[in-house]
Amino acid sequence: MKIAVGAFSIESNSFAHGQTTLDDFKKQIYFVGSEITRDCAGPTVELAGAWDVFTEHGAEILPTLVATSSPRPPVTRNAFETISRGIVSAIASDVDGVYLSLHGASYCEHDDDPEGTLLEMVRKKIGPHKLIAISLDLHAYYTKKMLAHADIATAYRTAPHIDLYETGARAAQLLVDALAKKKKPKVFRAEAAMITSAERHDNTKGPFKELIDLCRKAEEEPGVLTVSLLATQPWLDVEELGWKVIVTTSGVDVDGQSIADEIAREAWNRREQFMETVALPPQEALHQAVTSPSLCTVSDLGDATNGGSPGDSTELLREALRSNDSGTFILSIADAQAAARAYEAGAGKEITLSLCDGAPGAYNEKTTITGVIEKVATKKIQYTHPAAGGSLDDPGPSALIKITISPLTTYLVLHSNPVRVIDPVIYELFDLDVRHFSAVQAKSPNGFKVGFARVTDEFRLANTEGPTSADLFTLTFNKRPKPLFPFEK
Repeated sequence: MKIAVGAFSIESNSFAHGQTTLDDFKKQIYFVGSEITRDCAGPTVELAGAWDVFTEHGAEILPTLVATSSPRPPVTRNAFETISRGIVSAIASDVDGVYLSLHGASYCEHDDDPEGTLLEMVRKKIGPHKLIAISLDLHAYYTKKMLAHADIATAYRTAPHIDLYETGARAAQLLVDALAKKKKPKVFRAEAAMITSAERHDNTKGPFKELIDLCRKAEEEPGVLTVSLLATQPWLDVEELGWKVIVTTSGVDVDGQSIADEIAREAWNRREQFMETVALPPQEALHQAVTSPSLCTVSDLGDATNGGSPGDSTELLREALRSNDSGTFILSIADAQAAARAYEAGAGKEITLSLCDGAPGAYNEKTTITGVIEKVATKKIQYTHPAAGGSLDDPGPSALIKITISPLTTYLVLHSNPVRVIDPVIYELFDLDVRHFSAVQAKSPNGFKVGFARVTDEFRLANTEGPTSADLFTLTFNKRPKPLFPFEK
C-alpha cells in the first residue's frame, strides 16, 4: 500500500493588507521530499496523526511537500504554484492513495479556491479511481471543487482546536480502510447561508456544542464514516462563503445528503444565537482586565493574528496610554521598521517611536510612544497552544519596551513579523512570567482561551476594529453570496 502525503495549510484573510510569500512559508514550516518526517510540522498535528496510522498498517509513505503558515493575508501566485507543483510532481504514478493536510480556508491573489485547484491537479495526476483523503480545519469553507475531487473529508470537532492529531489519524484510517475493502467512499455537502464571528464557535457549550453533538450522533448511522460541521471563518470575500456540513459515507448507496441537509437546517435555526456577544468596548474591556483581582487576558478581536490580521493594531495601546487605572499591561504589536530601530538601539536606551501607519481613527492609527528598551531578541518562538502543535514561528528582530506615561504601566513587545498571539510565548521570548502582570493581550476570538489557560482562565473580549472585526458589517465584501445571514435576514 503506497500513500502519498503532503500539506498545504494556511487560513487566509481577504481584508488584511500585504501578502503571504513563499519566504513566509519557509520561515515557518516548509519541507520537501526526504526532509519530511512524522514530526516536521509538529508532533501533535494532522500529519503526525496520519503518519502513525499509515505506519501502523505497514503502508509505504511517499512524502511530497509540506507547507504550513500561520494565518496571514492572501497567498501570492508564485507561492501557491511552487507548493502545488511540488506536491503534485512528487506523487508517484503507482500510488494507491493520497492524503493531504489542508486548512480549507486559504485564498490566493489569483484564485479564491486554491485548495480546490490543488485537489483538481492531484486528481488529474492520479486518475478518477484512486482515493484522495483530506483533513480540514473546522473553519474551512469546502467548495464545490473540493467536493468534486476528495473521496474522504473530515475536520476538527473542537473549537478551540485541540484535536488536530485525531483528525489526521481519522482521515488516514478511513483511507486505509477504504483501500483494504476496495470501496470508494463518497462526500456529501450541504450549505447554510450564514456566516458569524468565531466568538461563539465553542464545542463545549451552547448552540455550537449542540450542532457538534448532532454530527457525532449522525456517525452512528450505518455506512456513515464521518460528519463535520464547517463554521467557515468569516474574513473571506469569496463566492462560496457560508457554513457547510460535510458527510463522508462508505459509498454512493448511503444517503449522506439528507444527514448533511438536516444538520445545516439545525445550524440555520440557531443562527441568531451565534450573533450574541460578550465583547466589550475596548476601553471597558481593558479597564475590567486591569482591575481584575488576578491576571486577565484581554483579547483584541479586530487584530486576531490567528485569523490572518497582521498584528499591527494600536487600539489597545492607545487605550492603555490614556488609562487612569493603575497596574501593569503587556501587549504586542508587529511593525518591522519600528522593531528594527528598537532592536538596533539596544537594551537600556530610551527611545521615541512612531508605530504603524494608519490614518486617524483607523485600527492601526499611527501612534507615537516614548519608553525604555528593557530587552531585545532575535530568536524564534515555539507555540504551546495545542492547535499549533509545538511549531516554530519567527517574530524577527524584537524589543520589550516599558512605557510609563500613564498610571497604567504598559510593556510593549514590538516585533517585526506577525505571530499568533494565542498563548503567552511572544512574551516569554523575553523570559517574562506574565502572571506577574495585571493584564495580558491575546489576538484571537476564541482559541486563546486554551493557549492562555496555563497562566489564567480569566478573560475579556475587546470589540476592536480591524481585518478580523467581530462586527462583520464593518468589512467590505464584494464577492460574497446573497442572501447571506446576517447581512440579509
